[in-house]
Amino acid sequence: MRLSALLAGLATLSGALAEKKRLIIDTDMLNFDDDPLAIGLANIFENWGEVELIGVMSSINSRYACPGFDAINTYFGHPDVPTAIQKPVDNLTQWPEFTQYGDYLTGLTYNFTEDIRDGSKTPDPVSSYRYLLSTSADNSITIAVIGFFDNMYHLMNSGPDQISPYTGAELLTSKVRELVVQANDEGYSYNTDYHNATFAEAVLNWWPGKLTFASDDVGENTVIGTRITTELDVTKNPIGYALRANIGYGKKHYVWDAVAVYYAVCGLDDVFKWKYQSGRVNLNASAYATWETNATSQQNSIQFKISNATYAERLENILLWEPHRPVPPRTYCRN
Repeated sequence: MRLSALLAGLATLSGALAEKKRLIIDTDMLNFDDDPLAIGLANIFENWGEVELIGVMSSINSRYACPGFDAINTYFGHPDVPTAIQKPVDNLTQWPEFTQYGDYLTGLTYNFTEDIRDGSKTPDPVSSYRYLLSTSADNSITIAVIGFFDNMYHLMNSGPDQISPYTGAELLTSKVRELVVQANDEGYSYNTDYHNATFAEAVLNWWPGKLTFASDDVGENTVIGTRITTELDVTKNPIGYALRANIGYGKKHYVWDAVAVYYAVCGLDDVFKWKYQSGRVNLNASAYATWETNATSQQNSIQFKISNATYAERLENILLWEPHRPVPPRTYCRN
């Protein structure tokens, strides 16, 4: 090969690597089925060369959340992805109101390879966010909030420190190219009003850049699980284990958060189109959302372009992929 051709090839490769999306997931993973699937999906897309998962933050306090993240990341070959959780930690493994969904965090912690074991050993989410943002190029980070807004609120209000001379709001403004949230563009949402409406209201009403809502319209119309709970080896595959422990053998369920992460990595792709564009969501004090048209705003909301059944079949096929298999040829999600 001629030197000029080699250099041109390397330059093209370098450009592709530089443009790869860098993703942080902020999740309330406890005992809903969609959070482990969302983290698994990001790992699979990283193995397929579409994204770099650079952090997973917990917006709850269970000491088992970060070990659960690490078990999934480790299985897919990414054991060094930073994780962080709010302190003090607690021993919660199920929401008291949702005990119909089984505990999988304990099993992920003790039955799969991970090296955290207790979330109390992980850093503070705000410090982790500040480090990841300050060491990244401008306009290079996508954040997918598929849980509560505690970490984003505290980050937004953080001041200069030894990590960075900039405030949290300044770091978010300069470093984040898109915030993706699993929340409704109109009305109430579990992630915005169930836990602390003040945090969601403050963050979403302030957000100055691109913000995309993956609402319940797409999440509740994506129902998968039958094949994941029956075809994957649940003694080896942590997302297969988590889903079967959570909903049962041969069952299926909505997967709100996995849909949001698919969009965060792949964009509209051939799956979605804009439901609303060039407007913004206004949340009141109880986090009730109203969509307002605003030509200068960068807020958007997605809806299906293809049938929900077609998309659900694709998503489940992706989540059946395991690290020992070759990357499949495909026409979708080619960043």
